[in-house]
Amino acid sequence: MKRQTVISIAFLLLLCTSVSAQTGRVRDADYFPRSEIYLQYGTPSVVELTTILNSEYRSEGYDGDSRNHKFSGIAAVGYSFFLHPRVSVGLDFGYGYGSADMYITDSDMMPVDEPIFVCRSTVQSYVTHLSATYVYWQYGPMECSGSLYLGVSWQDESIVRGNEDFFIPEANDRLRFSFHITAVKFRYGETVGGFAELGFGYRGLVNVGLSIKI
Repeated sequence: MKRQTVISIAFLLLLCTSVSAQTGRVRDADYFPRSEIYLQYGTPSVVELTTILNSEYRSEGYDGDSRNHKFSGIAAVGYSFFLHPRVSVGLDFGYGYGSADMYITDSDMMPVDEPIFVCRSTVQSYVTHLSATYVYWQYGPMECSGSLYLGVSWQDESIVRGNEDFFIPEANDRLRFSFHITAVKFRYGETVGGFAELGFGYRGLVNVGLSIKI
């Protein structure tokens, strides 16, 4: 009787151990990282492109243009949560800096033989986005994905005057709609990986960065 009891208990323990092992294998097979934290840098951004491509302006009877453009690019930190091995949603925060010197090149009030420096404008941009990402394909440590970012940016502008003879608009702080579309992003690495992406919007045409998946 005791022998049968011992055998029965041993069988039950073996059965439980086997079930637990099988459950572990199923969980391992279904496992995928739930979180990703990343740092990235991108350039040129929409702010840079619109400033460079639209450097000419006209105001109060004179023409001018912007010169000596300086841009920091866009640095950002973000977090993504995976709803599915191929789908994630997230939040990011970015910062960028830009400056330009404004010159008068023509005036209705007086002849302008040489460009006249009138002011320097600087803009600090702070942005936050909600994001959605879809993984196109994944093979080993390599994956390819695309993303959509929607949010707002706060542009803090300051102007340093260099000539009081011309009217210069006051500095203007603006809250604007912000977006970015990542057409293709390549990431290589398991837990820690590096990535490069091509897209259009606030984050820049080209982005590179590092991320950790846990």
